[in-house]
Amino acid sequence: MPINPHIFRAYDIRGIYQKDIDEEIFRKIGFVLGKKNQKFLVGHDIRKSGKKLAMALIEGLTTSGSKVFFCGQSSFGTCFFSGFKLKVQKTIFVTASHLPKEWNGLKINYGDGEPISSKEIEKIRDKVLKIEKKKIKFKKPKFKKVNLKNEYIKTLFQKFPLLKKKKLKIILDCGNGSTSLVAPQIFKKFGFEVIEIFCNPDPNFPNRDPEPTFEATKILREKVISEKADFGVAFDGDGDRGVIIDDKGRYLSGNQVGIILGKDLLKESKNKKIIKTVSCSMAVDEELKKDGAEIIEVPVGHTYVISAVKKKKAILGIEESNHIVIPKYFLFDDAILIPLKVAEILIKEKKRLSELVDEIKIYPFEDVVFECPDEKKFEVVKSLTEKFKKEYKRVNTMDGVKVIFDFGWILIRASNTSPKIRLYIEAKTKEKLKFLKEKFSKILKKWIKQ
Repeated sequence: MPINPHIFRAYDIRGIYQKDIDEEIFRKIGFVLGKKNQKFLVGHDIRKSGKKLAMALIEGLTTSGSKVFFCGQSSFGTCFFSGFKLKVQKTIFVTASHLPKEWNGLKINYGDGEPISSKEIEKIRDKVLKIEKKKIKFKKPKFKKVNLKNEYIKTLFQKFPLLKKKKLKIILDCGNGSTSLVAPQIFKKFGFEVIEIFCNPDPNFPNRDPEPTFEATKILREKVISEKADFGVAFDGDGDRGVIIDDKGRYLSGNQVGIILGKDLLKESKNKKIIKTVSCSMAVDEELKKDGAEIIEVPVGHTYVISAVKKKKAILGIEESNHIVIPKYFLFDDAILIPLKVAEILIKEKKRLSELVDEIKIYPFEDVVFECPDEKKFEVVKSLTEKFKKEYKRVNTMDGVKVIFDFGWILIRASNTSPKIRLYIEAKTKEKLKFLKEKFSKILKKWIKQ
């Protein structure tokens, strides 16, 4: 199979199995990543191709003389916790996260949980392309099987002592993904009344999309209301993102959850640094600055958020898509932490989640997705950047192009994980949002067609 350079993306490696990626490519990636006597941990999510690709990756790592631990099929959190505990140089998770069942890929993090940078991924790409035609005699995969699931659960239990004191009713929607392997067990251990939806692992994702969109969480939202639950959570395919549904059945954005978590963390910390992405709401600044937050803005992507949290020693990292990192627990964005933290806040505040949501400001916001081929999307954004710089006074080019108005903003950026361009819009009124959406959707459609 010829190697498609587009599988090497800004945050990870992804493609359709047996179209863009296969075992031979993974052997070569493992060979390039491996280093003599360095320690690696490899795990995989519940996808059908996961184990085969993980074994191929380990063949490459073994051939390079690396020492490999293998944690098998696991959730995102269990895998990266295992690498952290074993003090490996890198943890590699075979997953395509929220993408459909035919996809697979790799997330590569350092042992402490920080993802490798986009520059590192480019270096891996260049080295793999260099040896594309080279015949390498790969050794049989050699590894030590490890299972730290119980230690992971025990650690969470120690980190959230308050949760043992009050029974909350929580609805878990694992979407048949990797959190099915661990989330029900964790929440029951804390003594919550747990109602499970789609919590059996199934690589076909038969009940909903692995991406927990508003539409995909319809059953969960209805169930939270009918069961009078305290809240619900819907995890993505591998478990690095979880969407919270409040007791009124409302789908909360990463902005809303981030503000609620931020307010709590700011109360208990002298450190006031909080990282947010350029696509986060104006409300994050407005709400958290009331509590003394120092907000630091970074490009969109969990890689940038986590790296900045580590570098700036921040207490929280927020991405509006619900990638959230709380480094006092782990440096990696384990989605299991978010509902546990929300539950802890409800116990401390003695309030319903809907009350906390109603206390914070939030503005009309929309995220519109436009299909655009991988080879064209960055050119479109580059052209629009040049155009907007000439037309508008306040233009931010940190990530894509953001145009700021007195009443709101728009951000146009190419997706780093799929052939799409996203248009984010936020405004102080619904009318202004409609105006910005219509105006900039029209411009974007025109430039994609050209």
